[in-house]
Amino acid sequence: MKTILSVLFFACSVYAIYNIPIETPVVNHRLISHINSLQTTWTASPDQGYISHMTRSQIKGLLGAKRGGAPILPKKTYNGKVAVPDSFDSRTAWVHCPSISFIRDQSACGSCWAFGAAEAMSDRICIHLGKNVSISADDLLACCDECGDGCDGGYPASAWSYWVETGLVSEECRPYPFPSCDHHIPNSKNPCPSSDYPTPPCQSTCQNNANYNNDKHFGADSNSVTGEDDIKAEIFQNGPVEVAFDVYEDFLTYKTGVYQHVSGDYLGGHAVRMLGWGTENGTPYWIVANSWNPTWGDHGFFKILRGSDECGIEDEADFGLPKN
Repeated sequence: MKTILSVLFFACSVYAIYNIPIETPVVNHRLISHINSLQTTWTASPDQGYISHMTRSQIKGLLGAKRGGAPILPKKTYNGKVAVPDSFDSRTAWVHCPSISFIRDQSACGSCWAFGAAEAMSDRICIHLGKNVSISADDLLACCDECGDGCDGGYPASAWSYWVETGLVSEECRPYPFPSCDHHIPNSKNPCPSSDYPTPPCQSTCQNNANYNNDKHFGADSNSVTGEDDIKAEIFQNGPVEVAFDVYEDFLTYKTGVYQHVSGDYLGGHAVRMLGWGTENGTPYWIVANSWNPTWGDHGFFKILRGSDECGIEDEADFGLPKN
């Protein structure tokens, strides 16, 4: 008995001294081999950048899309009145808007809800106003009290209401304060903190010496749609939208193909930017941009099964039009 206790004490001491997480990374060869053996519509890979090294509790810290508690945005319906093509990609439809192809990094903060919104807002300002502006995720994350809990998660719908009511400044005015870093990778030259960053303070000044109030960009309205047909119509008419979905362990391993949940436990809700659709080998998909750095997935993007509300991704899409 004493021997067993001594071994356990030694093991705990080693973890404490070297700050090694007792949990093991969610992305592991056993899970990847199992997924690929199922011969599903997508391929899993251990090559996922910093995500490859994250444990269950660490990845949960990045999944900050909260459900409920947010204002219900006016529901928009198209009733099949918009004829959409079989495939569509906002990146090629609006080639003059570089923000659509850009992948951001939320770093060690559950700010996905703010990133999905800020990214789609930036895209729509370019599409409708012809301005290449990068909306500040930090301004939204730090200053929108009604949006939720900052780095501990928020409500996507509230972000779009805030854009209309209060406005948001550019990334040049309020750049994201957390560095793009190697989350929890041992011996990294650019490590993230051992736990998630705290929500940054709200500041009404610009780091580039511009006038904060003059730098603000506003939404003219905020709305939502539900279901495949109306989401397609909205993207085709006006550009990318923000959606949220349930993340399971297998999603972390995605590399190519059309993702659909096949294995692993539920981890949390995640908000992302949806920008198009298509079909691959007979399987319909959505094109989606993540905010986990270009090292994850297919250069930061992923495809997910379309038309069957996979992981709840067709439950609601939030968006708005920019104000002139």
